[in-house]
Amino acid sequence: MEKYWESESPMTITTGSNVLQYYPVAEKLSVSRPGWTDADGNERLGKTVALNIEALLESGVATMEAAREVFANIIASIDARLELLGKEG
Repeated sequence: MEKYWESESPMTITTGSNVLQYYPVAEKLSVSRPGWTDADGNERLGKTVALNIEALLESGVATMEAAREVFANIIASIDARLELLGKEG
C-alpha cells in the first residue's frame, strides 16, 4: 500500500513552532514539530500527528459542527492578525 506522504506533494506551511502539511487528495492535514538534524547529519521530521479529514466528514452532525466551530475560530484569529499586520505595514 502506497503511503500518501510518499505519493502526494503537500501544501506546506512552516511557522516557528509547527510545520503544517495539507494533502488534499489523501484528505489529511498533518501537524509536526520543527525538523531537526540527528547525530549522523540526517534531517528528521519532528513528531507528527495527522487529522483524517475523510473520517471527520463521515462523523455525525454534532462532531462536524464542533469541528467547524474550531476551524472558524482559527480563521477569525488569522483574519484579525492579518488585519492588524496590514495596519502596521
